[in-house]
Amino acid sequence: MAEFVLSRLTESVVSLAVRRLSELLIHEAASLTSVEGDVARLKDELRWIIGFLKDVDRKQERNECFRELIIQVRDVAYDIEDVIDIFIIKISSCYFKTFQLHRIHSQINSIQTRLDGIFRSMQIFGLKFVGEESVSMAELRQNFRRSYPDEDDDVINLEVGMMDLKAQLMKQEDRLCIVSIVGMGGLGKTTLAKKVYNLVDVKHHFDSCAWVFISQTFVPRDVLIEILMQVDSQYCRKIDLNRNKYVREISKKRKDAIENLRTLNVHDLICLLKDELKEKRYLVVLDDIWRIKAWDYIKHAFPKGKKGSKVLFTTRNKEVALLADPSSTPIEPPFLTHEESWELLQRKAFVCDGCPPEFEQLGREMVKKCGGLPLGIVLLGGFLRTKASLGEWKAVQSHMNSYLNKLHTQQQYEGVNEILALSYYDLPYELKPCFLYLGNFPEDWEIPKKKLIRKWIAEGFVRTPTNGEAAETVEDVAELYLRELIDRCMVQVCRRDHTGIGVKTCRLHDLMRDFCMLKAREDNFSEIIQNHESNMRTASASFQNLASYSRRLSIHHPNATDWVKLVHPHLRSLLLFETIYKLPLRNKSFILLRVLELEFSRLSISNHYGSESSRKVKVPREIGNLIHLRYLGLRTANVYKLPNSIGNLRNLLTFDLRQTQVGNIPRSISRLVRLRHLLLPRLWLLNRVFIPYRTGDFHSDKFSNIETLKNIPSETLIRYGALHKLTNLRNLVILIESDIHLVVVLKSPIFASGQLRSLHMITPHRFLSWEPLSSCNVLSKLHLDGKIAEGIRSNCHHFLQHFPASLTKLLLSNSNMKQDPMVVLEKLPSLRFLSLSYFSYSGSRMVCSAHGFPVLETLQLRGLDELEEWRVEEGALANLRELDIQNVHKLKMLPEGLKFLTNLQKLSTYFMMLSFVDRLEIKDGIEGEDYYKVSHVPSVFIGPGWSSAEKASEYLHAAAFLSIFS
Repeated sequence: MAEFVLSRLTESVVSLAVRRLSELLIHEAASLTSVEGDVARLKDELRWIIGFLKDVDRKQERNECFRELIIQVRDVAYDIEDVIDIFIIKISSCYFKTFQLHRIHSQINSIQTRLDGIFRSMQIFGLKFVGEESVSMAELRQNFRRSYPDEDDDVINLEVGMMDLKAQLMKQEDRLCIVSIVGMGGLGKTTLAKKVYNLVDVKHHFDSCAWVFISQTFVPRDVLIEILMQVDSQYCRKIDLNRNKYVREISKKRKDAIENLRTLNVHDLICLLKDELKEKRYLVVLDDIWRIKAWDYIKHAFPKGKKGSKVLFTTRNKEVALLADPSSTPIEPPFLTHEESWELLQRKAFVCDGCPPEFEQLGREMVKKCGGLPLGIVLLGGFLRTKASLGEWKAVQSHMNSYLNKLHTQQQYEGVNEILALSYYDLPYELKPCFLYLGNFPEDWEIPKKKLIRKWIAEGFVRTPTNGEAAETVEDVAELYLRELIDRCMVQVCRRDHTGIGVKTCRLHDLMRDFCMLKAREDNFSEIIQNHESNMRTASASFQNLASYSRRLSIHHPNATDWVKLVHPHLRSLLLFETIYKLPLRNKSFILLRVLELEFSRLSISNHYGSESSRKVKVPREIGNLIHLRYLGLRTANVYKLPNSIGNLRNLLTFDLRQTQVGNIPRSISRLVRLRHLLLPRLWLLNRVFIPYRTGDFHSDKFSNIETLKNIPSETLIRYGALHKLTNLRNLVILIESDIHLVVVLKSPIFASGQLRSLHMITPHRFLSWEPLSSCNVLSKLHLDGKIAEGIRSNCHHFLQHFPASLTKLLLSNSNMKQDPMVVLEKLPSLRFLSLSYFSYSGSRMVCSAHGFPVLETLQLRGLDELEEWRVEEGALANLRELDIQNVHKLKMLPEGLKFLTNLQKLSTYFMMLSFVDRLEIKDGIEGEDYYKVSHVPSVFIGPGWSSAEKASEYLHAAAFLSIFS
């Protein structure tokens, strides 16, 4: 099967080369002159090769000659991309001469000769041209309409395992017990652990709980820090809250908490954690622990604690469980029975309707091949979901008979890989590189959707919508690609966005990630350097052999600086997830980069004199040589100054500068005319006065393609007349610097364009009339930070009535509303998320009336310093699932009406008065007088409380300040 997987991936590689040739013909026609015909002919012949590759798939013959032929095609496509990109660099140089045309002519002739040989081989093998095809938007939308089942659909028959695990965790033993869940990958160990970990009575039983992922790439320091941050929620807040110090100290603590812990060695961290836990009954989950050595590294951090403390393992290795605690009996989840397997397959294959009778026999025969392994069944169900006819199901069964017969042997792991290969093989060729790209992220990494699809676009994986799809953007196409991968159960959803339907973050199961890494390495698609790789002396030669032609490099190794020195000149993407102290941009190996992601690393770049700074970094001017760069992520990378050469990055599509210290945006940024997403540094505020960065001659009016613009001062947009140019904006975060600016912004075409989906406006002044908002019919997310109404006679209700019915997420901060806003807000028909934060409402009473907020799922009440009484009528908030209350220190008790909220799944309270906390807590087995109001809620977290109103008020102001930077 490997030949066919390779051929399908090669289709996508060749398609990318065709796309690059098309771009060259469009954008560089004036420079091509005599070689234009050669380039056009290359493009046509590559399109024919795609057709022949499809015939390889159709024939499905296992032939080593086919494999060699496919590798030749892939290498030719890669070489064409290199020729194009290097040629563009040459013509961009002031030293470009006519002889460069002769050179590219010679290179094209060489490639043409290789293509002629490939064509002859194809004819010898009897391959025929099969017309090109690509997945259409309509097909993806149709699949999406069948997609996104509830993640709980993956769960079958966990009741017995949950009862057993819960009993072991709640058992009162006078020693530290290690409880283990043991089983092969894909059996549901983590699912079982999460179900029990989130039970309300389990959470109440322990004083502190923490969950950390261990994996094969175990780093003791990182694990200890993560546990510390979870078991001691006050770690970052143990500082003097003196009014003269809180701005400086709290902001520093919040930003540097983890960095401060990183300065400690492992021994010190062990001592710190041990001291934190010694007086507590605690539960710490170590998910996916592979070796007993990992436990030996950190076990001394876990004291006996109070009676009943537990550490919970999930592991594939039973020996690890027995060695860690010989007195405990590991829990081993059973494989699913045939009936349970069939039930799970139906849930995944038929999301909306049941299984038609004529499909049942085929389905039951196929599910037997999965051997009761939940992951295999879920993958098979996602695969079958895309097959609508009985004939297609029979074809799948035929494949399974060939490739899945290992599942009844002891080689179940390989069997899962075969299901994965089958699912991967069936993907439209445009989705294959998108799926493999996910393997670049670390194990169990929560991948932000927006960052992922922007990288896909930068790599060229996503096709541009056709004329018939004029209303769609390339980002829309990329999102449909991701939805298709989720629909096929190849990617897991971690968190959904404010609509409740879209994806915010996603992840790969570790077995799927292993498959991605294996295929990516085989096909020179990407190379991942993990933090368990051997030392540089022994590994460098091996790495250079493996990655000499790999187009992408992802480094998770602590010695990232040393690994970067080994990169080769074909590299297109560099993702750094660890500290790098030197980024040698003068190195010609970076010249073809399209993606450079430094967000996850602590960056320090040496200057011209060889000195280094680990705190503040100037980006060297050599960054301007990377003219193919389409994605540049510098978020959190210690950068404080950009060079003027940044304007040379004419192909840049995404530029992320958030959470950097850049104080001056070079005027050359106006040359980045292809930008689609510009995310500028956060704006600072002190005593409600904003200190924006200097923008100089920031000609943002040149950015007609821009869709995302974050943290931009209104003065900049108005000065350059940009408000009339940015008609494609979908996401805007803007600082309104005066009342006049607000009027100008609201009357701009941005609001009349019908494109705006997300709007965040911040002002130290007042928000005045909001009639233009009524016309924003697709506005989904709105965040207003500033005063809405002032004075005794002010009425905020008229203001709020202009909010469009399309809103699904609303955040109001510092609004100073005198009237109860719920009277108006509860009528918004689509609102799923509502946050009233930090002085947004200054009244003492709030009412949620019957039938109000019909679809609201999340409600946050934070920093409402005057609220004393909150009433929830029966029938209100019928769909509420999550309630978060913080710093509402005058609120005496929870409303009686919470007992009617049968869908409420999670309640969290933080920094309330102790009298409020006492009414909810269970102490010595005695329930507080308000506990009955929330006894039905599965997850209840009662955070620390204040003993005095003065301390509560002081902390409230500090928290309000911090909210600006979150």
